[in-house]
Amino acid sequence: MLSAEKKQYLEEGGQNFIVCDEEHMEIALDEFVDEFEEAPDVVLLEQEVFDSWNKPVSCRYCGQKPKYLLV
Repeated sequence: MLSAEKKQYLEEGGQNFIVCDEEHMEIALDEFVDEFEEAPDVVLLEQEVFDSWNKPVSCRYCGQKPKYLLV
């Protein structure tokens, strides 16, 4: 479960996140650490509920339905 602080960050327009499917998790982790210089929180996207943030509907790498949110 994503912390309230991270949910608020996304709902306020935060851009430091990646959504991906299972196949691309390893590359997403590597990219997140390289780009943002910290380890992400990883959660199952379908289990998170947001008040004012629209979940992305496709994996960053292939366009398939995303499974994970890295933030």
